[in-house]
Amino acid sequence: SNHVWAMDFVHDQLATGRKIRILTVVDTFSRFSPAVDARFSYRGEDVVQTLERICRQVGYPAVIRVDNGSEFI
Repeated sequence: SNHVWAMDFVHDQLATGRKIRILTVVDTFSRFSPAVDARFSYRGEDVVQTLERICRQVGYPAVIRVDNGSEFI
């Protein structure tokens, strides 16, 4: 565990029409998810803060894999 994490955003919409973004982080081996964090807006520094928090809690991964979506470039 903690070797490879996959990180991505999921987009959804509330019944009111307001859009939300959900950052998901999953350990690809154990399938444990150290973070599922929903917000109305997500900035780069929010991603960094979330990663720093979960790394303090569960340790650092060897690799973080992303899909090169615009959020991560």
